[in-house]
Amino acid sequence: MMSLSGLRPVFAGLSRRLYAAQVATATQSADKAPLPQESVQVSKLNNGLTVASLENHSPVSRIGLMVNAGSRYETSQNLGVTHCLRSYANLTTSNATTFKITRGLDEIGASFEATTTRDLMIYSMQCLRTHLDEAASYLQAATTGQQFRPWEIKDNRQRLFFDLASVRDQLQIEVLENLHAAAFRTTLGRSLYAPEYMVGKIGSEMLLEYVNNMYTAENMALVGVGVDHGDLKAFGEKFDVKRGFKTVAPAANYAGGEIRSQRDSPYSYVAVGVQGAALSSKELLTLGVLQQLMGAGPYIKRGSQLASSKLSQAASKATTVPFSANCFNMSYTDSGLFGMFAVTHAEQMGAMLKSMMGQMGAVTKGNIDDKDLSRAKNQLKASILMSLENQSTVFEDIGVQALCTGDYVSPAAMMAEVDAITGQDALKVAKRIFNGKLSMAASGDLDNTPYLDQLLSA
Repeated sequence: MMSLSGLRPVFAGLSRRLYAAQVATATQSADKAPLPQESVQVSKLNNGLTVASLENHSPVSRIGLMVNAGSRYETSQNLGVTHCLRSYANLTTSNATTFKITRGLDEIGASFEATTTRDLMIYSMQCLRTHLDEAASYLQAATTGQQFRPWEIKDNRQRLFFDLASVRDQLQIEVLENLHAAAFRTTLGRSLYAPEYMVGKIGSEMLLEYVNNMYTAENMALVGVGVDHGDLKAFGEKFDVKRGFKTVAPAANYAGGEIRSQRDSPYSYVAVGVQGAALSSKELLTLGVLQQLMGAGPYIKRGSQLASSKLSQAASKATTVPFSANCFNMSYTDSGLFGMFAVTHAEQMGAMLKSMMGQMGAVTKGNIDDKDLSRAKNQLKASILMSLENQSTVFEDIGVQALCTGDYVSPAAMMAEVDAITGQDALKVAKRIFNGKLSMAASGDLDNTPYLDQLLSA
């Protein structure tokens, strides 16, 4: 028979190890202290560069450069130049070749992306905090001293054609691009995508001219999340960027209009909008509440929204087929667009649009009860706070505010402003907005989609 005494030393040793682990855990707990919760810091450097950062003690950091050089600054002679800059962001510069930038980022496990809005060009890098110095040097290499060598541009033009082909296959993007064009014509009406006829015309000279005019320190913000502000300032002081005047954005004059695009599709995609609020407007958050009230999109995957979305409720009364109906609220430095977006089978679009327009009009007649208002305010606060759980959203929010205002409004301050919105505030803004001049864009099978004047007379 096996003696149980032979097991004693094993368990005794295990017991001793467990006791040792418990002591170590207790010691570690005593040494731990909560990391300080820091706020966003914004500074203006002597070289003209704005620096904004949030130290959140994350092991993953994001740094980037934002430039007041979005598509609204384009002219009829260089349409699509910002699309090209976005696509050619990793090409050779005077500081590094494409191979060096790509290989260097691979070695430190970093990611690099370039995006554009109508206001901004945005370059950002994400990496482990331990590799911030290397990532910062590659960020500078990629965003300064651009050369745009003709043979590299020629080799990369297929990227542009791929982007344009993707847009043609996604009618929801085409509709929103056309809505901006109908509403603002130029400035904010300039597309995020180059016209196909311009792809072969945008060469080194045009790209360099745009960069030399727009990429000055006064037009830039160096932004970091998960970065010490002092370290980011020190890097900003060494950032190789030329001085110049801050570019004044051409005013976005809202005009209103209609653009229709017949496509081979069984569906109709329609957006109807009015002039919204600028990023600095006091009405911005009130419009956010109105957006939630009308229905900003499903909160549950494949959810119906019928319990809370007024636009979905209106649409469901007019159609028996699947549909999508929601409210959008897009804001820029000096203007915005607010309205509704609808998708359904082509034969049902006319009736559905008229029902949704009727619901929009009902809000201006005081059809906002306290329960709906409270729900919409809570949804807006939840939407803001949950979006800020994403590092890239925090990064963009900090940069946009720093460049537009030179300051930063904290989420806590936003929550207080939302709480202060009353039913009368919402009604006042709704009347002004919904009684404004309309713009409309439609794509797909449009046989049963009313024109704007028909929609207004219904």
